[in-house]
Amino acid sequence: MVVIASSLGLMPFTIGSVGILPAMEFLTNESENGPFRLDWSQLCVWSIGVSILGVAVTLPLRKRFLVQEPLPFPFGTSSAAMIGSLHRDTDIADRILRAQNDLDSTNDKQKPSLVEDSVDTDDSLVQHGWSQNNKLILITFLFAALYSLTAYFIPQIRTVNIFGNYLAREWLFSLSTSPGYISIGLIVPPVTTLWIVVGCLIGWGILSPLSKFNGWAPGSVSDWESGSRGWIMWIAVALILGDTAITLSTMLLRSFNVYMPNLEEDTQPLIRSSSRSKALPLLGSLHYRDDKLTTKVYLIWILAGLLLCFASMIVLFGSSVPILALLLAVFTILPLSHVNIRCYGETGTGGAAYIAKIPQFLFAFLIPSTNPNAILLSLAVAGVVEASVWQAAEMMDEFKMGHLVNAPPMSLFYGQLIGSLVGSAISMLVYRLYTNMLGFPSKDFPMPSAHILISTARLVYGRGMPPGLLKFGIVASVLGAIFKILKDSKRLSSRWSPCVPSSVALAAGMYIMPEMILAQGIGGLIHYYTLGRWGREKESRLISTATGFILGEGLFSLVTMILQSIDAPHL
Repeated sequence: MVVIASSLGLMPFTIGSVGILPAMEFLTNESENGPFRLDWSQLCVWSIGVSILGVAVTLPLRKRFLVQEPLPFPFGTSSAAMIGSLHRDTDIADRILRAQNDLDSTNDKQKPSLVEDSVDTDDSLVQHGWSQNNKLILITFLFAALYSLTAYFIPQIRTVNIFGNYLAREWLFSLSTSPGYISIGLIVPPVTTLWIVVGCLIGWGILSPLSKFNGWAPGSVSDWESGSRGWIMWIAVALILGDTAITLSTMLLRSFNVYMPNLEEDTQPLIRSSSRSKALPLLGSLHYRDDKLTTKVYLIWILAGLLLCFASMIVLFGSSVPILALLLAVFTILPLSHVNIRCYGETGTGGAAYIAKIPQFLFAFLIPSTNPNAILLSLAVAGVVEASVWQAAEMMDEFKMGHLVNAPPMSLFYGQLIGSLVGSAISMLVYRLYTNMLGFPSKDFPMPSAHILISTARLVYGRGMPPGLLKFGIVASVLGAIFKILKDSKRLSSRWSPCVPSSVALAAGMYIMPEMILAQGIGGLIHYYTLGRWGREKESRLISTATGFILGEGLFSLVTMILQSIDAPHL
C-alpha cells in the first residue's frame, strides 16, 4: 500500500505533468504549432503510454544501487523509518543504521561490502525505545502540519530575508523556513549537502551576477528567458553532461558483466556475521523468499512498456511521429535512468528535466527543422525520457525502502505498476483541474522543468546558445567529467575523497532556488553536529525528525491546495 500510495503521489513527476505537458500546452507558440492542448482522454493516453517503461528498466539496476553503490535515498530511508516506528521493528532500525554506516564506508573509500562488528546498533533506536521515536515523529508531524497551515494564512513566514531585502529581491538569496527542505539535510550525508551549498554559492552567488553584469542575462534574475536563472541552468546541465559522459562510457565498458546480470544472482554480504547481525541477513543480499523478478519478467514488461509507448505516441501525433528518433531515445532510457537514480539517491532531487535534454540534442537530426511540428515532437521525445527516468528513480527509492524493511521486491514492483496505471487517470484529472482553476504559469507555479525543456527544443532548432555561455559550459562539462573520474578512482585516499566535489550535487545547487538550498544546509549542519557530538547514537532521532517533517508538510499541502482553490483569504 505504501508503494501504491507513493506512486500515486509522484505521478505528476513520473508522467510529465510538471514538465513536458505544461511545456506543450502553455509555452509553445503559434509558429511552433502550439499551444498543443490535450483533452482529458488524450492526457490519459499520454500518461498510460509513459507509465510502465521507467518502472521496468529499474530492475537490472537494482543490485547496482542497493549493494554495489549504495546511496542514501532520503525519502526511501524516511519511509522505512516510519514503517519501522509504526511496527516497533528493531530489525528495521538496525538495517537503517547499518546502511548509514555502509554509506560512510563508501565515502571513506573503504570496501563497501563490510561493516565492522564493533558497530553497536543497539545503542541507538533499540536502546532509546520505539516509543520515543514514535513520539518524535508525531511531534514533528504536528509541527510541520501547523507550519503548512500557518504559512498559507501568513505567507510572509515562508521565507526569511536573512541577507537583507536587496539580495532577496534582486538576487533571490533568502531562506526558506520549510521543515521539508531542512529534513533533506538531516538525511543526506553532510558532505553531499556541503557540495550542494557550494554549488549554490558558485551558481547564484558568482555566475549569476557575472552573467548579468556582462550583459549575457540582462533580464530579471528569476526570468528563464533573459535572466541569469536560465543562464546558470545551462552550467548545471554542462556539469551533469560531463558526469554523464563518464558514467555512460563506464557502463559501456562494463555492460557485459555488470549491467545485464542474472537478476536472480545474489551478491556477497554487506555485513560480517556476528551475534548482533544475525537478524540482518538481507542488507547485502538481493535474494528474497518470494523474489521472482527474473530476466523473463524484465523482458516482458520492457516489451509491454515499449508497445504502450509507441501506441500512445501514434494516437496523439499520428503519422508525424518520428519512429526512429523515439526508438533511439527509448534505448537511452536505461543509461540515463542510471544517472537520474544516482542524482535522486544522492541529493533527494531528480535531474530528469536536465537529463531529458540529451535525446533532444542527440536525435535532432532525425526531426528536421523543416518539420512544422519539430518543437512539439522534440518535446514528445524528451517527455518519454523524462517520465521514464523519473519513474526509475522513484522505483529505486521504493526498492531502497523495501531493502531496509525486508519487503519482497516482486510486491514492490507490481505495487508501483498498479499505482502508475491507476494513477494515470486520476493524476490527469487533477492536472486538468489544477490548470483550469489556478492557471499555469504563475508566480506560485513557475514550471522550471517546462522552461528547461522548451528552451532546449528551441536551442536545437535555431535560437542559438545564450551569449557568453560556450566557454563556461565547456569548462563545466570538463570539470564534471574530471570530478566523476576522481570520485570513481580507487587510488584516491579516504582522506581526500570527500574533498572531490560531486558534479550532481554542484549542479543541484545551481538549478534549485537558494532559499531551498540554504534550508537544506541548515539541516546538514545539524546532521554534522549530531554525528560529531554523539556519533551514530543519535542519528535515529534525525531520521525520525525528518520523517515527521516530510509527512506533515506533504500531507497538509493538500489542505493548503484546497484552501487556495477556494480562494481562502490570507491574513
